[in-house]
Amino acid sequence: MKTTGYLDTHPGTRPRIFAHRGLTFQGDKSVADENTLQSFELALSAGADYLESDIQVTKDKVPVLFHDGDLTRLVGKKARVSDLTLSQIKQIELPHLGKIPTLEEALTAFPEAKFNLDLKTPDAETGGIQTILKLKAENRVLVSSFSESSRKRALAISPTQLATSAGSSKVLLSYLLARAGLEKSLAKQLVGIDALQIPTRLYGIDFTHPNFLEKVLPLGVEIHFWTINYPQTMLELFALGAHGIVTDRADLAVKTFS
Repeated sequence: MKTTGYLDTHPGTRPRIFAHRGLTFQGDKSVADENTLQSFELALSAGADYLESDIQVTKDKVPVLFHDGDLTRLVGKKARVSDLTLSQIKQIELPHLGKIPTLEEALTAFPEAKFNLDLKTPDAETGGIQTILKLKAENRVLVSSFSESSRKRALAISPTQLATSAGSSKVLLSYLLARAGLEKSLAKQLVGIDALQIPTRLYGIDFTHPNFLEKVLPLGVEIHFWTINYPQTMLELFALGAHGIVTDRADLAVKTFS
């Protein structure tokens, strides 16, 4: 159920390719830090259709692109992003010498690129949407969140419609309705939803089950699977009807379907 021009004409012969946190590899060598301008540039150069990223908010309420709530995994520091000012964030050097970008920097640096943005905190709802509106980027952004309530609050801030994917609770309910054959209830549940962005399996649930896909696909809601890094799996999911693949290896995905 496309709500904006974000999901325009489907490539047809291949799935949409979403670069998960950009692309950090050249060949088999890691050369860039995730969620940085460099990783986004590598992804676009490799042929990715979309840039997937995550919004955290600094202590002084600036939206930045960073997956984790704290710096432990990438920098070895336990400091939380929300406890640091933008000035402090900008002093941080990532393993490949990258810097954490603001949402505004990324949207400005790649004015033609489409972003798939995951809201990681409640503060990201207001800060993220306000930045998107400020830059008039509504038609090149899809807003997502694992929290369905967070997703709804964020969309309510925008006076214009934004593309969006369902939160976890809506995904689960949609799966149950599909498997139960309650097609009218399923269609109602997915009104205003552009895509279900889902893993292949989670907590024993098989989201590749034919009874699920066959009920969802006719409704005009796209299916995007994450995080898929093996070419054979990409091919299998596309054959099942997947419209999109979220991957750490956009380069391999492009080659697989070329």
